[in-house]
Amino acid sequence: MKVLITGAGGMLGAEVAERFQQAGHTVIPTGRKPSLVPMDITNPQQVREVFDQHHPDVVIHCAAMTNVDACERRPQDAYHANAFGTELIAANCQRVGAICVAISTDYVFDGSKGSPYHEYDAPNPLSIYGRSKYAGEQAVRALCPRHYIVRTAWLYGRHGRSFPHFILERVQAGETPTVIADQIGSPTFTADVADRLLQLITTDCYGTYHLTNKGPVSRYEFAQELLRLVGLPMHLAPISLRQWQTAAPRPPYSALISWRLEWAGVSPMRPWREALAEFVQQLRSSR
Repeated sequence: MKVLITGAGGMLGAEVAERFQQAGHTVIPTGRKPSLVPMDITNPQQVREVFDQHHPDVVIHCAAMTNVDACERRPQDAYHANAFGTELIAANCQRVGAICVAISTDYVFDGSKGSPYHEYDAPNPLSIYGRSKYAGEQAVRALCPRHYIVRTAWLYGRHGRSFPHFILERVQAGETPTVIADQIGSPTFTADVADRLLQLITTDCYGTYHLTNKGPVSRYEFAQELLRLVGLPMHLAPISLRQWQTAAPRPPYSALISWRLEWAGVSPMRPWREALAEFVQQLRSSR
């Protein structure tokens, strides 16, 4: 298939582009980096021209404004990228007959449930980031019936900086990073998301899916396991979510589970500890 990827220069987009190429698909990687097909998802004319030129069969929409606190400070920019940009992508998918795969987030939930959220739980985002991403979800549902909305969370991977990179850099520099001990979520390896997307797009079981590694965990416990695997001293300073002063509110418990993956015949995501161990092995082999 011809697969167009938005945000192909980002952490998830680069992983998806690589995996889909390895699987034999023709990949059109778009974004703002010089090495990519130029496409600003908020520019209606440019989006139309790229879609008309390449006529993709599938579009994997990874591009977004993902800095949660920047979204809170600049709400118009957040909605421009995450809502309006997604509207353009979904509308053009429908126009050219492409399947729309839209990447969303655990932050569409408020964290008050106290247990992992499944695909049929009602969203109630706390932040501008979460609200703008949920607006994008609603646009995809309204504009492109052949869609997969994929919610993921706490992403980390080989491409770009992420939470594990931050922890390792600080500890290796002799510092003691402050880590939230009471925020629970689903840290997710980008390679696992890319692998499941390959399976999901062939099912014709359209709708909303949660793609995260299994098992709720705090950021503090996740960082501890990372340092254990790497063999570094566990020099971490736990802090509560209330003490962590940020512009945007965070859901205290946003772990996700998937019911629909099994129903669609897609193999389940592996536990977060297994995924993190592979990530650490990749770091070692890349040195």
